[in-house]
Amino acid sequence: MRADSRAKQYKNDHILRAVLIMNRFVASLVLPAFLLACGGGSNPFTPDPAAPDPGTGGDGDNPTDAGIPTALAGDLTRLNYNAATQTLTVEGLTLDGGDDPLVYRRRPGLDRNGYQAYTFQDDGRDRHYTIYVAEANNNSGVRAGTGASGGVRNRFFGGGYYERDGDFSPATGQVSYAGNYLGVTNLSGSGEDLTPPPAGLDPDLVPTQAAEVTGRVELQANFGDDATVEGNIIERTIVDGGTALPSIVLVNTPISSDGTFVGQAEYEQGDFPGENVIGQKIGDYGGIFGGTNASGVAGVIHLDEFDGPNNPLGLENEEEYGVFVLDQCGQPVEDATGCAGTNP
Repeated sequence: MRADSRAKQYKNDHILRAVLIMNRFVASLVLPAFLLACGGGSNPFTPDPAAPDPGTGGDGDNPTDAGIPTALAGDLTRLNYNAATQTLTVEGLTLDGGDDPLVYRRRPGLDRNGYQAYTFQDDGRDRHYTIYVAEANNNSGVRAGTGASGGVRNRFFGGGYYERDGDFSPATGQVSYAGNYLGVTNLSGSGEDLTPPPAGLDPDLVPTQAAEVTGRVELQANFGDDATVEGNIIERTIVDGGTALPSIVLVNTPISSDGTFVGQAEYEQGDFPGENVIGQKIGDYGGIFGGTNASGVAGVIHLDEFDGPNNPLGLENEEEYGVFVLDQCGQPVEDATGCAGTNP
């Protein structure tokens, strides 16, 4: 479809193709043609009630409820993911095609960065949803996923989910975790999984497919008297077009006795030496540790913006839900790149 026929759906119809240079990375880019307004306004961080004692947690059929904050869950209620059978059922996403729980279609061709892709679209007039999920190794029993709709009708629906099977025991002292990141955005992607719309359908009614972001995550956790976790999401790139994005800091936050945590996200100060981004919240993150000696961790992130302070990439109202599922360095399965040089 032509960009000028869809531009009226967006707050700023001048945010189209741009070539920009950013501090610490140079990106020759073509921005995705459309940017959708978010579905929930500023989506303030309002935690749900505290999670129950992990000792009541599950055996695979009854996983521990992680008490996921509203800002991270969005309108996603639950994911039931079976890594062995590669099946996924979904509860809670708005207008995703039917009664809950809804079975999504496995789409290996859309797998990104080690995360399995599942999609649903009822027909060529309805919203298209993409969900990415993964499960950690080393018998940690943690898994997480995130998903979002593509556009149409000025709104974007999405959310994240994480959980743990069984109990949790903390590690001793400080440990590291590393692995890949995958996000879905309210930018329009290439649309390779879309059901063709009916012939002659008005361009304002044609759905889009969410664009993805890949990256790398490293977490540092200390399970001593002041149990805390912090981290970074680096090497962030929009898959469609290869646009480089700023790094994200996952600001230091406490780890609860049940192995859960929630915190805020900021831009990496080193990417913007001329700006003061420290303390300027751009989103939230949270997750759950699992396994003996906290052998794995899974979580999600929700960003209310991601192109840098003062919109250096020309984006407005951009939004992203992302997922990270990581193994602890020093375990039988670890991320060789991210764990190199660590002292697990």
